[in-house]
Amino acid sequence: MKRTVGDFLLDRLSQIGVKDILGVPGDYNLQLLIQAERRKDIRFVGTRNELNGGYAADGYSRVNGISALLTTYGVGDLSAINAIAGAYAEYVPIVCITGAPPLNSMYRRRFLHHTTAEGNFEDVMNCYRPFTVAQARIAPQNAVEEIDRVLRACVRKKRPVYLQIPSDITFFEIDVCNEKLSLCQQTSDARQLGAVLERIEEKLAKAKNPSALLGMALDRFGLSDSTQAMIENFNIPFATLSAAQCVLDGDHPQWIGGYSGRSSSDQVKAAIEESDCLFGLNVKFTDSNSSYFTQKIPEDMIDIRPFRTIIGHEVFEGVSAVELLEALSKITPPKKYQNIPAKIAKTENNWVSKGSEKLIQDRFWKRVEKFIKPNDVVVTEAGTSMRGVKILDMPSGITIISQPLWLSIGYSLPALFGSSLAQPNRRQVIFIGDGSFQLTAQEVSSFFEHDLKPIIFLINNRGYTIERAIMGFHSAYNDIPNWNYKQLFEAFSDGKPFFARQVVTEDDFESVLQDAEKASDQLCLIEVMFDPLDIPKAVQSSANMVASFNYGPRGLKELDKNVDD
Repeated sequence: MKRTVGDFLLDRLSQIGVKDILGVPGDYNLQLLIQAERRKDIRFVGTRNELNGGYAADGYSRVNGISALLTTYGVGDLSAINAIAGAYAEYVPIVCITGAPPLNSMYRRRFLHHTTAEGNFEDVMNCYRPFTVAQARIAPQNAVEEIDRVLRACVRKKRPVYLQIPSDITFFEIDVCNEKLSLCQQTSDARQLGAVLERIEEKLAKAKNPSALLGMALDRFGLSDSTQAMIENFNIPFATLSAAQCVLDGDHPQWIGGYSGRSSSDQVKAAIEESDCLFGLNVKFTDSNSSYFTQKIPEDMIDIRPFRTIIGHEVFEGVSAVELLEALSKITPPKKYQNIPAKIAKTENNWVSKGSEKLIQDRFWKRVEKFIKPNDVVVTEAGTSMRGVKILDMPSGITIISQPLWLSIGYSLPALFGSSLAQPNRRQVIFIGDGSFQLTAQEVSSFFEHDLKPIIFLINNRGYTIERAIMGFHSAYNDIPNWNYKQLFEAFSDGKPFFARQVVTEDDFESVLQDAEKASDQLCLIEVMFDPLDIPKAVQSSANMVASFNYGPRGLKELDKNVDD
């Protein structure tokens, strides 16, 4: 049957679960936007700039499973590329679509606007190659094959892809088959699957202290449920790297805590480092999740990755993690393991306001722990906010959105817009510092435009406190101008009501939280005023590790930095 190039692309996006295309209009993509406007199954949602659009697409994808970003050639693409690199690093599938110059002009190497006027139309594509798993420039003769190939790669590999759609071809009709895009995952080679199962059963039969360590993107690869089923079948303890916080419920009885090398609790270190049969689920150690490479992992860890498993020096290619985990969840354990450590009794969180006493970070996070509700979406920014959320005891059903690897400041506010757009019926809460907020603040207007009502905790400590802790407690480069945030929200609100309060004391905080609970029909801004040098002990300890690693002994001496402070 006949279909236009643009409609075929939009059909495919709708089929894979994209309901909203985020981004910014530009003269090379307006024709595709006209086609999108005519549809009921998919819509375009504008963001205030392309970088914010990329961050929003990231947040949208983390709760929806996939997203799409539309930019215009050159200036739009390159504005968004930081966000796309972050999505690539953290396994977030985004379909990046750019409206490119007319196909005939690219063939003739014309000097066009939004280019370097050298006739080079490969430069932007080359910028995207390292941060996407598939790329294509669409022409009428390749549209069906290339669009399907690129979208399959996005769905299967859980990373961004990049499509250039020349502005003069979207209304061209092409022949398409009347079938939905096949997204079937490659199944395992039966003999390889059998071999790795046999090897694992051998290890389990000899083991006394098996355990599991959860890593990156298990939810996005569809491995959360089967991972939990395996852990429960074997009745073994499990720990999580920072990227896996709340991928399984934080109140699961077999969860023993977070693992981060030498910074882990003794109980977690013993369970993971002394395990004689450790299951690693898509584990990737980085500086920030291992306390700077201080992990001590058994060399024969069962390293389960999405499409291969490695045990010591043995590599089992062609093994689907989905099928392997499902099989492991059904086999009869060779013995009953008794190595789940007794949980340290939690001290009841009986936070009570200390009246007019100034609120400090440690007390703030303790009260926040009681504020979080089951099934909330919790978005955190790089810095003190991410570290504050990391230590909270979370209820069931929580989704945490953060960038523990890429750590791009300013990410969280547009990501919150994307996640709120994708799941508007869930309560969404963000913790963001003033320094990060000032990078992407204009996206606040999008919440009002689309009647989204998140709760925004703005940590106002007048600068980059996490960087003060690393180096330069009193340095001017860590200072930022103080904004009147309530007035800023008023400017963005277009007259729509919102809840805004400023917190200084503990009584302020308790009163504001109670009032915010009653204001669920409005966007809430809670500005919390902290001293710039109010740095929790765990944050300072982490910052000291950063300084030691980044600057070395000579750098610390030259800068008069004592990491034992």
